[in-house]
Amino acid sequence: MENELKPAEDAPALAGAASEERLVSPPSGEHLSSLARGTALLLGAGASCGIAVWELVFGDLMLAYIKSNQIEPATRKLLGLFGGIGLALPLIAIAIYLWTRRARPFDAAHRIELLGWKLSPLCLAIVVPMLFHWQIWKGLDIQFLVITAITALVAQKLFYRSLVEPPVFSSSSGPVASIRRRAADALDRCSAWLPWVLVIGLFFFYASYFSFFTLRNHWNLGTSAYDMGIEDNVVFNAMRGELLKASPIFGPEGTHLGHHATFFAYVLAPIYAIAPRAETLLIIQATLIGAAVIPLFLFARNRLGPYQAVSIAAMYVFYAPLHGGTLYDFHYPPLGIGFVFWLAYLVDIGKYRWAVIPLLLSLSVREDIALSVFVLGAYFLLSRTRPRAGLALAAIGIGYFLVMKMGVMPYFRDGKSTFVWYYEKLVPAGGPGGFGGVLVTIFGNPGYTIGTLLASAKVKYFLQVMVPFVFLPMRKPIGLVFCLPGLVMTLLATRSALYDIGFQYTTHWALEGFLATVVVLTMIKQPAWSGDGQGETRVRSWMFALALAMAATSYQHGAILQHNTARGGFSAFRFDRTEKDVQRYEDLATLRTLIPPEAKVAGTERVLAHVSNRPDAYTIRTAGIQDAEFILFQYNIGGTDVDRIYPLVDNGTFGVVDVVGDFILAKRGHSTERNAEALKRVRKPRPRKR
Repeated sequence: MENELKPAEDAPALAGAASEERLVSPPSGEHLSSLARGTALLLGAGASCGIAVWELVFGDLMLAYIKSNQIEPATRKLLGLFGGIGLALPLIAIAIYLWTRRARPFDAAHRIELLGWKLSPLCLAIVVPMLFHWQIWKGLDIQFLVITAITALVAQKLFYRSLVEPPVFSSSSGPVASIRRRAADALDRCSAWLPWVLVIGLFFFYASYFSFFTLRNHWNLGTSAYDMGIEDNVVFNAMRGELLKASPIFGPEGTHLGHHATFFAYVLAPIYAIAPRAETLLIIQATLIGAAVIPLFLFARNRLGPYQAVSIAAMYVFYAPLHGGTLYDFHYPPLGIGFVFWLAYLVDIGKYRWAVIPLLLSLSVREDIALSVFVLGAYFLLSRTRPRAGLALAAIGIGYFLVMKMGVMPYFRDGKSTFVWYYEKLVPAGGPGGFGGVLVTIFGNPGYTIGTLLASAKVKYFLQVMVPFVFLPMRKPIGLVFCLPGLVMTLLATRSALYDIGFQYTTHWALEGFLATVVVLTMIKQPAWSGDGQGETRVRSWMFALALAMAATSYQHGAILQHNTARGGFSAFRFDRTEKDVQRYEDLATLRTLIPPEAKVAGTERVLAHVSNRPDAYTIRTAGIQDAEFILFQYNIGGTDVDRIYPLVDNGTFGVVDVVGDFILAKRGHSTERNAEALKRVRKPRPRKR
């Protein structure tokens, strides 16, 4: 039940229903109050629209004005002109209407107030153009997010009031009413197929758009050994039946299972086998993330209706924090979003046998996706929607997570906890180590824990992931339950990568955020009291607010609406491809053809992902040279790479096979005839301290 909207707070609905009665017999003096309210609203809407037009037409002037707070005479005149026109138009309209209705002033006054409330959302027009100028907010992310949140929250209130008010000129006939009826009838007739067309279009758009740019980034040498090379090698070895072998980290021995339980690699292997290389994984990633719109649409349609479900699906596609995880190499967590959405939908409609498939797939993606299964089960249990199924899902999810995190994965790392360094500041000095120490701090020292949550970078990250939802999931206790995986996996972490929207860890906010949004909207739609018929109106007002916040944040931080501020991993993402990039990739490809498919290769960070589709491919920075037959590297290396490569080429252990462009290929035991010439362009290692 919707409890936060009490009848007193929903007075606009009652006032709107009784407005016709007030027009006939208003209390003494009420028409003056109505006239004042209506005039103020219309003046605000008019002035706001006038200045918004100025902002749209003279965007450069607006940018200079806002950033410097200096207004030139010409700018001042234009601003005054557009603002004055905006003020004048409603004043003229009010004067004409009052003149024609002078015999019944109370009737005119109340209709002006109705018109004011109908047009009240236009009072925010002045803010909207500012939100879609990325230059204004570069480096001012928190300010942008706070303004966006306030604008969206106010918009929800104004849209609600606008929607509950009756028509200013109520009439069931006439051209306007006829057009509205025809449009409604057309949408009803198309509701069986049009939403599906839109959703499938969203899926293909996301899959093709992000496949194109992630492939381009890979060919620009924008991917790295850690993680693209690792995941490519893991899937290649899974295709050969190895136990998640990850040679880029561990060398010829060792398994990635000590780091992550990504059994989904075996599901990918048959598709990967068609074209076993990194590019295939990037296409699979974009496709699976995009395909999640289908089960999300079905889950939302089951609760909200087809067209609102399409709107939710479109918001998913434009959700900025999801883009960073798609752009940054290849990672497993985002692949699980669609499977959990399918699980939610199938359990919601009672198809438990079919739900086993997405359940198993969700768990296979990675161990932390089990937390999403847990909170989904907690929702079905606590909401009494599907209590038995919810209890089973919650038990399976938390059980699988604990077994993997506390048992299986440490077993493959000689008893050590995996990735506990992500939470190193939560491990108490002198206390227990591992995740046990983290739990001791969380529950035993909540003041310290809360202090770590209030770091400015985490506040910014929290706003980035939640402002697009206008904090809607947090309006209900069950929505807070959905936020638990994001809290545990990102906000409690003490490594910056985990609370940066350029990384894959935003998966939990995208996954649980959209499920929670649908759930909370479902609750808002329910009657708040006996006779409440405004549930659908409340949902529509929230949909408007969500669309505004999602569009603004997607423009500022996303990768679709503009290409100047999107992040992928540790840095800004490059969308372009120059002739130099093309030539550099061709040079690398030339040397790659000289390496036999099964040969063992050691490579530097930016080249290994292009030769990692083999049993053994070592990242020199982390795994070392090992027993590699070939070394592939660039001239401009430094740090650990040059420390390990230079001596082996200098002493003749490896002989230079060929040099093409910026790249060098050396082979163990090969002729050293070209070594001296090649080393002239390579930075010498740092002298070691004694």
